[in-house]
Amino acid sequence: MSARRVAIGLGVAALLASAGWWAVTTFVPEASIDIDQAQLQQRLDARFPQKNCTMMIACVTISKPVVRLTEGSPRIGLSADVLVSLGHREMPGQVTFSGVLRYVRYEGDFFLDDVRIDNFALTGMSPELVQVVKVRGPDALRRTLQGHPIYTLKGDGPRSALAKLAVRDVSVVDGKVRVTFLRFGG
Repeated sequence: MSARRVAIGLGVAALLASAGWWAVTTFVPEASIDIDQAQLQQRLDARFPQKNCTMMIACVTISKPVVRLTEGSPRIGLSADVLVSLGHREMPGQVTFSGVLRYVRYEGDFFLDDVRIDNFALTGMSPELVQVVKVRGPDALRRTLQGHPIYTLKGDGPRSALAKLAVRDVSVVDGKVRVTFLRFGG
């Protein structure tokens, strides 16, 4: 008889906890922070130039990125100076690319994924070689940006840690990156 009461009590407690969690996630309003282009640009400037080499023969260096946020697009655009080095030959140029923000929970880091090259121009390079770089460029950009977040939520306190865990969505709204998260407490 007492085992039955314990089981019923645990069942009721689990049901109440589930109902409470559902109520919190459904009815507690979401909070958000907006990161404007200037803030994003400031953080990016500190993380560049970025360099990636393949077998020490071919290197791609990206520097001086400029952020472009387009309303209604989930993608973040960047234009940057690029320096392609093949052996002792260096070819400077410009690259315009975009990517989708990926958020890494617990770390508070935002990375650029699904990188697409929109425009690419190098000086001192034959058109055939430009085509090769255009084909292999997205992979080189991905490798260059892979381990380097473009933005990090700051803060090491308990509230910051909770905010890092509660991020629900990242999107571009009104020319800003909006980070939406559940509000826990005040």
